[in-house]
Amino acid sequence: MKQELDKHKSKVIDNDDNGEDRLTYEVYSAASFLILMKHEKLDERAKLTLNKKKKLFLGGQGKQEQEEEASSNIIVGRNKRILDGYEPPFIPPIAALAGIITECSKPHQKRLTETDLKRDQSRLLLCKDHVKNFMIPSLKEDENVRNGIPVMVFDSEGNGYNMIFKLWGSNMYVLTSSGWLSFCRQHRLEKYVDIVTVWMFRHGVKHNLCFVITTRRSPPSPTIGKAEELHKRSRKRLRD
Repeated sequence: MKQELDKHKSKVIDNDDNGEDRLTYEVYSAASFLILMKHEKLDERAKLTLNKKKKLFLGGQGKQEQEEEASSNIIVGRNKRILDGYEPPFIPPIAALAGIITECSKPHQKRLTETDLKRDQSRLLLCKDHVKNFMIPSLKEDENVRNGIPVMVFDSEGNGYNMIFKLWGSNMYVLTSSGWLSFCRQHRLEKYVDIVTVWMFRHGVKHNLCFVITTRRSPPSPTIGKAEELHKRSRKRLRD
């Protein structure tokens, strides 16, 4: 690659008579490097780093990406372990639901973000990849997530909350309605501190779609607040 770049080291392209907006050697080098990188296979860490840089320079992340990134700060390592060491069981450990849980999805964990607890939004954002891989395949033909599916959501004591499982916008999967706000108030949930574990299952007697959400408190990750502040600053610079 170096030989190829050196061949063009002296090449400078002028876009006007005043020599402004020149394509310099450095710019040409960067462009050539990006072209070569197009065919490179990157590991997950490299992909994540490049994706963050791209979003920073192209105007920042969308809301869903911000929230999923903030949530993912609790997950580390190749085995997706949680920082506090908790690994949820495949079946929700709820005594009140013993014997009635069938077709249970793989559990999903996330640290709650600011928008998860906003009263004017009243929704819990779920990881879209997890929903597509482990929840959508279990839906029946008459269960349309685009229109919204009424579901019963249970907490760790077996208390029930009415919510709607739906596709919000073009690619955001949520549990929503006033039932989520009631759940938050009942459990006094706080952003960046509380972690929820979510299972979807089929009721063994009624055969309706249900969820279980358990909560636990974990020390806030210091990187989350810093990342949020940096993101706000970068957006402000782009607006200015």
